[in-house]
Order: sequence, then C-alpha cells, then structure tokens
Amino acid sequence: MATYKDSGVDIDAGDRAVELMKASIARASRPEVMGGIGGFAGLFDASALKEMKQPLLATSTDGVGTKTEIARAMGKYDTIGEDLVAMVVDDLVVCGAEPLFMTDYIAVGKVIPERIADIVAEHPGLLDEDEFDIAGAATGAVDADKQLGAHRVKAGDLIIAMPASGFHANGYSLIRHILASQKLDLAKTYEGFSQSLGEILLTPTEIYSLDCLALIKAQGEKLRTFSHITGGGLADNTARVIPSGLTAKYDRSTWALPQCR
Repeated sequence: MATYKDSGVDIDAGDRAVELMKASIARASRPEVMGGIGGFAGLFDASALKEMKQPLLATSTDGVGTKTEIARAMGKYDTIGEDLVAMVVDDLVVCGAEPLFMTDYIAVGKVIPERIADIVAEHPGLLDEDEFDIAGAATGAVDADKQLGAHRVKAGDLIIAMPASGFHANGYSLIRHILASQKLDLAKTYEGFSQSLGEILLTPTEIYSLDCLALIKAQGEKLRTFSHITGGGLADNTARVIPSGLTAKYDRSTWALPQCR
C-alpha cells in the first residue's frame, strides 16, 4: 500500500515540528487569541473591539522574498520568521491599526523539525530539500476616526524617520544582484566588520508596530500617517501616503546609514 512517506512527505516530522514551535507561538500570543494551535482556523475574541466606535478591520499579507536565499546559502534560519512578522504587521500599523493575530504558511522540500519549528507544508519534487518559502497574513483593527493615511497629510508637515536595523527584507533581489556582480562572499568577514557578510544581511527587519502604536497614543492628531519602507524604497513607499498636489522633500544630510556590526 502506498503511503505519504513513499511520496516524500514525512508526516511524523511535520508533527514534531509543530511540537517544537508551540512554546514560541505561546510567547507571541495574546489573551484574545482563542483555540491555540492545531485547529483549522485562527480565532480571535472580537468583543475586545467593543470600545471602538466604528472598528475597521485591516488585513495584510506578504512574504520575505529572496532574503530566504541568503538564509539557505548560510544555513541560518533563525531570523527569517522575524522578517515575516515585520513585513506583515508593519504594513498594518501604518494606517493606525493594532495587529491582533497572524497566520503563516511555510513550504519546504524536506521537513527538518529542528530547522523549521513552524507550520509546515512539504512539497517534495517542487522544492529541493534545503529550499523553502514562507508567507503570512495578519489582521488588525483601527477605529474609523483614528485611521491614518494620506487624507490627514497637510502642506508643511514634517517627515520624521525611524532608525533601520539594516536592510529591510523586501528588496533582496537587488542585494543578490550586487553580491553576484561583485563576487562577494557571504561567509567572509570583511575588513571593518565583526560579522560575516551573510550574517549582516540576515539581520532581521525591525518590527516597528509597538513603537508606532505608542507614537499614535502620545501624539494623537499631530501624527498624520506612517510609511513602511521596503522593496520600493523611500520615494515609492512615501508617495503612497502623500496626497495629490503635495510633494515630499528629503534632506539627505540629516541621516546616516545604519552601522553594521
């Protein structure tokens, strides 16, 4: 009789991966998330939104992009999950929404529980054993009259930047092009740095949500909106929150590039 294992899918390894990830999921949860891991759907107690006058649900979905190729080349997988959370929840908070819960998806060529330790779908024949892809979606909520966006932006407003932890995850196609064209070695620690190039490039993307929510609470109407700077860069992403008829101006002399370790 044919079994899943005969087809290349190791169900037992998947079960062990789920067990390994339970503690991490518990630390990342909040009281309103119901049911825990193992069900068919994520549940959230929406009565937590009853204090809002007109709650708007916000949703975002994203992946990490080709940064996963850097992780695979380095054999280092303990930062990619943080990148995934950042890419998704930081998209929510720019409109003023508080992230409530998140679901994710991981596909690998072969399940290695200690490496994956996350929700896993195995795709033998489509992905090599060390190849993987991850994606996630999150839901948040914001009261309608507190929604941030271009509609709040006015002439004379200032653009204030928040420090980056390094390269944000979406945008690694350009980085990988530079690596290839300049023949740079991911395993090498270049002069002036204390980490290898690969380790520097795998620095996880900053999760800005809590800081942004604190700023919203502290500044109120003074804070118009946020822009999440990812693959499109400063200009493209800022343009998404600038209303028609206004132009943003940057003073490049007012900031410095992040210091790599």
